Amino acid sequence: MHSSPRKTYSSSRWLKIFVALICLIILGLEGWRDWTERQDEFTRIEGEMRNLAKSLTQHAEDTFNLADAILVDIVDRIERQGTSPQDMAGMQAFFSERIQTLQALKTLTVFSENGFVLSSSLPGHTTVNAQHYTFFRHHAASLDRKWFFGPLIHDPIGGDRVLTLSRRLNKPDGSFGGVVQISIPPRYFANFFSRIDVGSEGSIVMISTADGKILSRYPFIERAIGLKPDASEWLLTGSPYGSGAYVSPIDGVLRLAGYQRNHVYPVVLLSSVSQQEALRSWMVEFQIRSLRVAVLVVLIIVLGWRLARELRRREQAEAELAVLATTDGLTGLANRRTFDSRLETEWLRASRDATPLSLFLIDVDQFKAYNDLYGHQQGDDCLRKVAKVIAEAMRRPSDFVARYGGEEIVVVLPDTNDEDAAKVAEAIRAGVEALAVQHQANPPSHILTISIGSVTQSPAFNRSHTGPADLIHMADKALYRAKQGGRNRVAIAQAA
Repeated sequence: MHSSPRKTYSSSRWLKIFVALICLIILGLEGWRDWTERQDEFTRIEGEMRNLAKSLTQHAEDTFNLADAILVDIVDRIERQGTSPQDMAGMQAFFSERIQTLQALKTLTVFSENGFVLSSSLPGHTTVNAQHYTFFRHHAASLDRKWFFGPLIHDPIGGDRVLTLSRRLNKPDGSFGGVVQISIPPRYFANFFSRIDVGSEGSIVMISTADGKILSRYPFIERAIGLKPDASEWLLTGSPYGSGAYVSPIDGVLRLAGYQRNHVYPVVLLSSVSQQEALRSWMVEFQIRSLRVAVLVVLIIVLGWRLARELRRREQAEAELAVLATTDGLTGLANRRTFDSRLETEWLRASRDATPLSLFLIDVDQFKAYNDLYGHQQGDDCLRKVAKVIAEAMRRPSDFVARYGGEEIVVVLPDTNDEDAAKVAEAIRAGVEALAVQHQANPPSHILTISIGSVTQSPAFNRSHTGPADLIHMADKALYRAKQGGRNRVAIAQAA
C-alpha cells in the first residue's frame, strides 16, 4: 500500500540541538568563569582579612607589652623601695604621670598582701579590696613572677569592665607582698579598630583564647562585651591563623573573616567584612556580564530558531515536492513512474527470495461513458472512490497500489500466490460494487463496477519471462478477457 513519505525535518531538529548545545556551552563557560572569579574574590578578601588580623594582633601584643613593661618597672621600684605609706605617697605622682600619657591604659594600682589599695593612678580608693578578684587570687597562690592576663572584670578602681594585666609583688623574704595591676579598657581597642576601613557592615573582634569571651569589638556594642559566641570555637582550636565565612551571633550578618591568635598573650583577633558588601563590585560586574551573555544567548536562540524554521519549511517543501513527484494528484495513489520502479524492485526481490509475485490491472467499466453522462468532475470523484476501496483492501505494508493511467489502477502483491491474490481481487471487485454508485451507461447492473486482470508469477522458477513488463502484459490480457466476459469480474492470467 502506498503512503506519503514520512516528514522528519531532521536537519532543522539537529540545528536546534546544535544551537542549544552552543548556548549551554556559552552559559557553562561563563558560569565556570564567574564561579572561579567569585572564589578568587573570596580568597583575595580572606587573605586581606588575615593580613589585617595579623597586624591588629601585633598592635594588641605591643599594647600589652607596654603595659607589662610598666608593671616590671613598678614591681622593681616597689620591691627596692618598699611599700610604706611614705614610699607609696612618693610614687603617687609617678603613677599618675605614667598612666595619663598612655591612652591604652586606664589605671595602675598597687594592692597590698591583704588586697587593699596601697597606691593608684586614680587616688581616693583606699577602701577598695581586691582579694576576690581572679588576678589577686592567682598571684597570692602562685610563686610565678610572670605576668597574668586576667579575664574581663569590673575595674576595682572605677567600676567599668576592663582587661587586667598584673604581676606579683614579693617581700624581701620572697613571700607574697601584693599585686601591681594595670587596667586596659576594651573601648581603647574598639577606638583603635575604628580607624580601619572594613566597610559599613564589617567588624573587628578581640576574643580571649582562655574562655572564648569577647574582650573588645568594633563597632562597639556594650552588650557584646563578655559574651561567648558559639562561633568562637573555630578560632580557638587548630591553626593559629586562618580565614572563612561565618554568621555573626551579634548582628546576624554573613561575613568573610581572617583571624590570628597571638603567641604571647591569650587573645585572638578576628577581622571581617560583610560578604554582601565585599562582593558588591564583583556582583555589579557579574550582573553586567550576565546581561551581555543573556542577550547573546537570546540572540543566538532567536537566529537559530528562525534559521531552523526556514530550514524546516524548505525541507517540508522538498518533502511535499517529493510526494508530488511520486503521487497521482487525483487519487492520492502512487503514480506510474513510482509504480515502474516499485515493480522492478519487487520483481528482483521475488526472484532472489523465490517467492510468488501477484499483480492486478484494474479498469473501471464503461468509464468513458460515465464521463460523458455525468461529467468529468463526477468522473474524477468516481476514480477517487474506487482508489479508496482498493487502498483499503490492502492489508500489508508491502502491498502497493498505483494509478496506471486513465481509469486503470494497478496493484502489486509481493509474496502472494494465485489463490490469495484471487481472494483479494474479488474483495476489491465486491467492494466497488457495494458502493452502488449509479452508472446508467453500464448495463445490466447500471451501477459502477470494475474489471480486474490478475496474474501471479514466481520469477525464480519461471525463466520464460525476461522481466516485469511481461507481468503487466499478462495482466492486461487477463483484464481484456474480463471485459470480454461481461465486465464486473476477475480474470486470472493463464500460466505461461
